[in-house]
Amino acid sequence: MYMNSTLQLNPLVRVVAMLILGIALGDVLADVVGVRIWLGIFVVAVAAAFVAYNTNVRPMVQSLILFGCIIIGGALRMSMSVERSHFYFIQTSEPFSAVVSSMPVERTKTLRCELTIADGRFAGHRVYAYLPKGKDANNISVLSIGDGIVGYTQFLDIDDYSSQHSAYNKGGAYNMATHFDYQRWLKVHDIVARCFLRDGAWQRDVVQLDYLSGVQRVQLRCMTLREKLLKRYRELAISNEAYGVVAAMTLGDKSSLTAELRESFSVSGASHVLALSGLHLGILYALLVMFLGRRRHNILMLAFIIIAVWGYTAMVGMPLSLLRSAFMLTLFTFAQMLQRNNMSLNYLAFAALVLLLASPWSLWDVGFQMSFLAVLGILLFNDRLRVFVSHKYLETHPLVNWCFSMIVVSLSAQLMVAPLVAYYFGRFSCYFLLSNFIAIPLATVLIYLSVVMYALFFVPCLQGLVAIAVGWIAKALTLSLAWVSSLPAASVDGIELSNVQLWLVYLVVAVVYALLFYLEKIYKPFDNFRPRV
Repeated sequence: MYMNSTLQLNPLVRVVAMLILGIALGDVLADVVGVRIWLGIFVVAVAAAFVAYNTNVRPMVQSLILFGCIIIGGALRMSMSVERSHFYFIQTSEPFSAVVSSMPVERTKTLRCELTIADGRFAGHRVYAYLPKGKDANNISVLSIGDGIVGYTQFLDIDDYSSQHSAYNKGGAYNMATHFDYQRWLKVHDIVARCFLRDGAWQRDVVQLDYLSGVQRVQLRCMTLREKLLKRYRELAISNEAYGVVAAMTLGDKSSLTAELRESFSVSGASHVLALSGLHLGILYALLVMFLGRRRHNILMLAFIIIAVWGYTAMVGMPLSLLRSAFMLTLFTFAQMLQRNNMSLNYLAFAALVLLLASPWSLWDVGFQMSFLAVLGILLFNDRLRVFVSHKYLETHPLVNWCFSMIVVSLSAQLMVAPLVAYYFGRFSCYFLLSNFIAIPLATVLIYLSVVMYALFFVPCLQGLVAIAVGWIAKALTLSLAWVSSLPAASVDGIELSNVQLWLVYLVVAVVYALLFYLEKIYKPFDNFRPRV
């Protein structure tokens, strides 16, 4: 009865579940059923739903027809995305104009960057551009995000190339993933082709952005600001290793992270600290709320918070994990105006609904999956695990409450994310609880000090002192996690899970949730605390 009431209070959960089913169906049948067929089926389904609503059809039948409409709509949206990402390639060079959308990365024989094509048949999409390390290398290396270039090149199919590089991640480092699908990763990030820019075949120029969407134009401008902030980081007294950590944790730039540092964070179970997610945006949100104080309930101040959240999200490249958090924080901010301060499954479902409708390929993004599953785990398990300890006792013992909350939140998220980490990366970090006790407080202080450091731009001497403190904290973080990763049995590696085994593991997690639900009914908490989810 309680489970059913939870679903009734969170109707978007069922909508998203049906949409995901439809997207998966559309992906499986992508080579068989085209957009026109799905559109015809969708029109028929909507007509059936309209007839059912205006007749005396049983409510259960109406619900089933409505769910069918959502499933078919998801399949239609997926089919449209597949068609949009399909291009034909010709054997000759063609003119192009584009905007640089990522800084050039040095590879073995070339420099690689991402270009957002500004006109033509690839307009609005991104391509990988490879540039030779020749006599013009110095000119190429100083390309910045937002620079316009024009020229002639031959666009090549990215799929013919991606299979040779599926073991490498975006930054060029080796990826341990056992089930990582590089071709899907490219589609998620809308990278549809590759090209080689020969010496003399391109030049800088002012490029019109009329064919780009408003979101793309705003994102390019915001990412240009990010490069200026990163440049300021490099000018301050921060060591190279500390700079890599600070740049990744505050501005989402992982290009300066060494392979050893990535491995240390991965083994210790603190990789989520390096990847921008709800943790980082939540810290910034809390800082804004603390700074505004009582004024945060003012409508103008709430609007300022929302603009700041989305501005930061755009500046760091709009990763899916951060978009999820931005949507949820926006809803939470609006809920505060209505005196409703509790997060719910509806918030999470709404964020998933918007992102999946905007880009169905997001469903297969590892960051998207982990971000949503981590929050789902917290919403489902957090209060249920807390129910067996007196709420009044925790309120009267703040330090115990903080430690217990850290343990419960970490376990709640890990229950949902650990199977996915084992599936994609073949690893389970045994000391993730210890790592979180170290990483999260240090990350919070580091982000706060980074904001203070930028705020002191008009006082260079104080800014330099804060930069030194930021470097020390980053160094302490890396040394601490390196120590955790060096402990005996720090991680279990070489795990291989099949698709069926992964689903069986999540079935076990569902059984654990049902067991906690049952124990809550027979166990009488000290202060009649009842979970909200």
